[in-house]
Amino acid sequence: MTKDRTKLTPMLQQYMEFKDQHPDKVLLFRMGDFYETFFDDAVTASKILGITLTSRDRKKENAIPLAGFPHHSLKNYLHKLVKAGQKVVICEQVEDPKQAKGIVKRDIVDIVTPGAIIDDQFLENSNDNFLIALYRNNKGLTGFAGVDISTGKFMFTELNQGQVKDEILRIKPVEIIILVHEFAEEIKSFSPEIGEIPVTVIDNLYFDINDSENRLKDFFGVENLEAFRLNEHKTGAIACAMCLEYLKSLKKNEIKHINSLNYYSLDDFLIVDEISRRNLELVKSIRTNSREGTLLSILDKTRTPMGSRLLVERIKYPHLDINVIQHRLNAVAECREKIHITEDIRLILDKIGDLSRIISKIGTLKANPRDLLALSTYLSTSPELKLILEDFENPLFRYLADNLENYSEITNLIETSIQENPPLTITDGSIISDGYNEELDELRSISRQGKGWIAGLQQKEKEKTGIPSLKIGYNKVFGYYLEVTKTHKDKIPEHYIRKQTLVNSERYVSPELKEYESKVLGAEERIKNIEYELFTELRKKIYNKLEWIQKYVQIIAETDFITNLGYIAYHYNYCRPEFSSDGILELKDCRHPVIETLLKEEDFIPNDAELDNTKSLIALITGPNMAGKSTYLRQVGLIAIMAQMGSFVPASSAVLPIFDQVFTRVGASDNLAQGQSTFLVEMLETANILHNATPKSLVLLDEVGRGTSTFDGLSLAWSIVEHIASKNKSKTLFATHYHELTELENVLSCVRNYNVSVKEWNDKMIFMRKIEKGGADQSYGIQVARLAGVPLKVINRAKQILRNLEEHELSPQGLTAQLKKQLSGKSPQRDIFEVFIEKSEEKNEVLDELAEIDVNAITPMEALQKLVELQKKL
Repeated sequence: MTKDRTKLTPMLQQYMEFKDQHPDKVLLFRMGDFYETFFDDAVTASKILGITLTSRDRKKENAIPLAGFPHHSLKNYLHKLVKAGQKVVICEQVEDPKQAKGIVKRDIVDIVTPGAIIDDQFLENSNDNFLIALYRNNKGLTGFAGVDISTGKFMFTELNQGQVKDEILRIKPVEIIILVHEFAEEIKSFSPEIGEIPVTVIDNLYFDINDSENRLKDFFGVENLEAFRLNEHKTGAIACAMCLEYLKSLKKNEIKHINSLNYYSLDDFLIVDEISRRNLELVKSIRTNSREGTLLSILDKTRTPMGSRLLVERIKYPHLDINVIQHRLNAVAECREKIHITEDIRLILDKIGDLSRIISKIGTLKANPRDLLALSTYLSTSPELKLILEDFENPLFRYLADNLENYSEITNLIETSIQENPPLTITDGSIISDGYNEELDELRSISRQGKGWIAGLQQKEKEKTGIPSLKIGYNKVFGYYLEVTKTHKDKIPEHYIRKQTLVNSERYVSPELKEYESKVLGAEERIKNIEYELFTELRKKIYNKLEWIQKYVQIIAETDFITNLGYIAYHYNYCRPEFSSDGILELKDCRHPVIETLLKEEDFIPNDAELDNTKSLIALITGPNMAGKSTYLRQVGLIAIMAQMGSFVPASSAVLPIFDQVFTRVGASDNLAQGQSTFLVEMLETANILHNATPKSLVLLDEVGRGTSTFDGLSLAWSIVEHIASKNKSKTLFATHYHELTELENVLSCVRNYNVSVKEWNDKMIFMRKIEKGGADQSYGIQVARLAGVPLKVINRAKQILRNLEEHELSPQGLTAQLKKQLSGKSPQRDIFEVFIEKSEEKNEVLDELAEIDVNAITPMEALQKLVELQKKL
């Protein structure tokens, strides 16, 4: 960048004045029909936008980088910049260049950052677009505030240090603001999990609790913040004030649609951490990183963007309060029962688009004429919706119906003022309807008559001059003109004034033509100005009724959410879950909600699940890979989450406790960016579960220990089950291919064995997909490898190696398979061993001693002699 600004042109000096105000943002500087960027901004823009990087004064030593694009392409290029994490300042010409004396006046008309987008072209209908603010006090408590300017949603909470990352991952903000740089390093350490979210340090503003509370009182126009619960959450109040001040600095205080603030506590919700959300594929697929194949993709049959966003929120935040859950389930049950009324409501909802994001445009005074027409269409559905909601008996629907307003005042205002097909821009005219404003009607009459008068003048001049080819035209350079071909040049009257010579014709003006032109063009310019004034006045009237309109947004979202779940329950044959107070989990014929809808050529096989606090605290599920163990674990987890969000569930009957957390350790993954292998990631996730799971938690563990040697993995898996049984006491589904773990049922009274049934026929496996009581007696790994197409030679050799290994495999009692074989037949050795077992009163201690013998170093006879020696000690 040029150091000596005195050497810059006046225009670039003007550019630098705006750039100094926003050094961290890309400045789009309007120059005629283009937006230009200069210096470092030009380099950044050219890379992101793929536009040519050139320079001003390229022959000089201090060439200035330059990159620009046509003004009509702003939205496309702005989207790319913001999507790349850039903050963008739009600087417009605010006077007509023709009338400018010197440098054209310019001003900043908008500042767009990832968290300050209101244009729905840049936003996803089903996702919120949160800007969050973080403030940590000296005791380690973090105020966490989130605002979505595109919908007006504003919420906050307070978190301990260990909760911050997971809440960021749950909300998935697009921008983070903080007060101190130290926090930036902590957030940067989250980046492998949360991605590269733009972080803004607002170190030019000072916030303490008094200052923050005053800012919030001023913004909401209240004397006390008690209604927002900010009095009892001081750290959260500072984060809220940070959010508002940042947005006000970008939008010049035009954010009236943000008129409420909600406190939430994680203590009110079922916690599903990011690992478990990912493993269960609640809202994003592990494979495609999209919503395809997720629980959301199955449950989201909502008809409005507001309902879809509420559904996402409630999938992420299932409730703990059984009263809240039952309240929702009662409403869903009536929707399922009265499916025809539900379908009628959904037809009305089909007429409603993204009302909340139109309101955000009104709240920021960015709404265009088409936005207002859409607003009118959406609000006009209120009376019809009210009538149908009154057909329901549930208190929730009664409440929604009672709170519906008649918005005819607004819809009539819009319908009488806005033309049917107005332009997107508000400066080009053709917006306001005839009959709305008397002065406008008069000017339009002059304009229309004037154009007719000009057409009449053309005919009159043809007759007067005798020039049949004479015509009247118009261009922007010198307005209306009389055009005559050169063959009739000798017939031109003296009062015609030549303005332009073309190849085959001449263009003239006459005093009469110029006089009327002045009247017509003046009227057209005045028409545009009046239409602009009338539209901004109309928009302001609606702006003043935002809170009233926003009630409809909330009603629509809730109605869509509940009727959607009723529709799903009816068409997918889901049952209403019941909740137990004694810790019983009993699912009959439960199904995986996603997989059952994706199966095309076969039916999904339902299964039962039973857990309790005593005899069946832990279900140990063995069976081969590919048999369906992981699916079974996931479907139980998904059903628990669905039930606590207020949804019916895929089962013939379902009884569940209220869970406080759901943990999963499913699938193989690594974090190579942080030097973490698959097995290390598996152990980190397992450690998190063992440290945090409670007796009210649901734990789903799949193939724990497979990332290391067989004995290491088996030992870890065994020990983990013991720890859960004795310490966590969490209801657990533990799927494993270590069939040796089935011995745990004999050791721990709270463990029950289950297996995924498999039928073998002619050395082939048939997966039955059915969970049965009892453990599997083998792992079927070689059979699965054969199914996968591993060469037969490899399969046969593997079987040979397996037989050799099995001969040396240790049993839980410490005996080798070979020794067990020696003692298993009708032989003296067998008799001696059985007598030894029967007479031993301290069986476990003696067997532990036996387990210390190196059985590979002695013969079976020597082992038998050792048994005799141990027997003599008794």
